[in-house]
Amino acid sequence: MKCLPILALCILAACSESFLPASAVIDLRVVGALVEVEGKPGRANPDPGDMIRVSNLVIDRGFPPSTDPAPLSPPPLQWSLVACVPEPTVLALPICRNVLPCEGCEATPPEDPLAFPIVRFQVPSAAELEAVEATSVVLQGAICANGPPAELDAIIRFVTGETDVLEPCADPNNEGRFISVEVSIEQQPDNPNLNPSIADVTLNGAPWPPPFDQGVRRDIPDSGCASLVDDESVLPRPGGPASTIRLTATDDSFQEYMMGDMTLTEEMQVSWLADGGGFEFSFSFITDPARTALIQWAPPNFANPGGTLVRFNFLMRDGRGGIDWVDRGLCVLP
Repeated sequence: MKCLPILALCILAACSESFLPASAVIDLRVVGALVEVEGKPGRANPDPGDMIRVSNLVIDRGFPPSTDPAPLSPPPLQWSLVACVPEPTVLALPICRNVLPCEGCEATPPEDPLAFPIVRFQVPSAAELEAVEATSVVLQGAICANGPPAELDAIIRFVTGETDVLEPCADPNNEGRFISVEVSIEQQPDNPNLNPSIADVTLNGAPWPPPFDQGVRRDIPDSGCASLVDDESVLPRPGGPASTIRLTATDDSFQEYMMGDMTLTEEMQVSWLADGGGFEFSFSFITDPARTALIQWAPPNFANPGGTLVRFNFLMRDGRGGIDWVDRGLCVLP
């Protein structure tokens, strides 16, 4: 059995108050994988023979300013991934049977230093999948910060079960994660699973305040954000009152699907993540006919003289492989 700790692309809630909650971003994390099917907009699960694109969301806490090089959050990434058809039996991590050709699976380093791990590969034909009793394909491998991952040959030996020991990064002092993404083959082609969509995120009943209302550039440091803000009146202060964040899903995110002879409607799980302050809980659930989730976020007790940037990531999952996410930022003013 493989003994490497698994990053399963989900967030586990802490079981003791002595641990930080799962919503607290304090280190490098890979928190989600978005699967898109080429030529079939919205699809989350492919059919045999489809070409798919898998985008991995990597996050980390913000960093103080530096002059050279510019700080990035997450820091510069390199990766080495393997797409494959898994063995039918899974004891821990899936074991790869057939390795598949993959575009973008090796980036050591990537051509674009700001790139995220986004790869593209083709699902085998129905006959090839049936021959090995496969109902999914798998993407596995290592993502590392500030340096290269382990050699590809070592990763292939690990994912094919030839060895049960693997150090994700070539330099064990670098921060890295091993990921395992299972992509299910669509079992209901007449009603395929679609990725859900986040329609909107608001703060205290109003549109999210700029300049971080559409995301946060990776090269924005965690201090000095006050100079970027136009309206300070809507921004939090250290130790001030909690803010209410509302996330809204689109109406068509909630698909009906069959399980046996039962017709069910998807329930959305929302993961709340931030590198500063604190949420009242780490997860919310949106159950039809509701379309929104509300949460309270308390600002940190300290802010730098020029303001402290807090980065947020909100993820929404449908429980069947579909996912959507957005990132936002708030400048906490002293």
